[in-house]
Amino acid sequence: MDDPALDHLLRDELAHQDGVVAWHQLVERGARPHDRERWVRRRLLVPVHRAVYVAHTGPLTDSQCAWAAVLACGPRAALCLVGRPGPLVHVAIDATRRITAPEGVRLHRVRGLEAQVRWSASPPRLLPEHDVLLGVGLAADEEEVVRLLSDAVRTRVTTAPRLRAAVVGRSRVRHRRLVLAVLDDVERGTHSVLEHRYLRDVERAHGLPRGTWQRRRSVDGRTEYSDVDYEPFTVTVELDGRAGHEGWDAQNRDARRDLDQALAGWVPVRLRHRQVFRDACVTAVRLGRLLQTRGWEGAPGPCGPGCAVAVERRERPEAG
Repeated sequence: MDDPALDHLLRDELAHQDGVVAWHQLVERGARPHDRERWVRRRLLVPVHRAVYVAHTGPLTDSQCAWAAVLACGPRAALCLVGRPGPLVHVAIDATRRITAPEGVRLHRVRGLEAQVRWSASPPRLLPEHDVLLGVGLAADEEEVVRLLSDAVRTRVTTAPRLRAAVVGRSRVRHRRLVLAVLDDVERGTHSVLEHRYLRDVERAHGLPRGTWQRRRSVDGRTEYSDVDYEPFTVTVELDGRAGHEGWDAQNRDARRDLDQALAGWVPVRLRHRQVFRDACVTAVRLGRLLQTRGWEGAPGPCGPGCAVAVERRERPEAG
């Protein structure tokens, strides 16, 4: 195999691999060991991993790093967990295979890999719903599970039905009950960890009325979405998380939005992380009082013996 043939192969037949090639691909097209020695000596090919080469001497692009990792772990390997923090390239292989990860690569052994990969992608990669569930399996805590699932649906990487079908189709899924519960909440409209915690730890845990999530409304020709509306009582709750409410301009938009809601007859309540994560019970007490002033005939219930709602009932029996 001569040098022009190598150039033609990389530019045409394997152009989708971004200048990265595995030795077995060259052998299949007629290359011999002495060809490889010549190409490496002339710096036409530069080793990246064992039996994987790139056709230049400069730094590798992210795409080339990904291709090199997938080819080094092949055959039938796929990129996964794209965008995960850290310097490693993550590659999925079938659970039955036993290989050593190349330098800079983390391997993930996946049962039933063949049906979970988009093999036509460049390079091949896990389908989004299976990639999300792989991340869920590695999550450090429940909050990360909620974040991964809600972010995937919010950013339209995949959908809640596809994620649910992927869960149902597996015999083993870490956090299965939590995943299915979160997907139910996501379909109701919760789109963040803060929203999910509010729904679970404030509204449900204390028996507050069921709110309407992400209700669309038109204000002065603008389309806006409220986080949680308690429509019969004209109370709206905005969950003010850092990711969506940073900066001077964002604060001004929030203030204008609260004023518009008040002018429309709604009582706007803006909650931040502390009111939901640390003070959920106290928040339920105060929100319950507000709803009662707006016509709610019920009362918050305690989530446990030390709940602020229970303390409220002891100190103010009429509140129960």
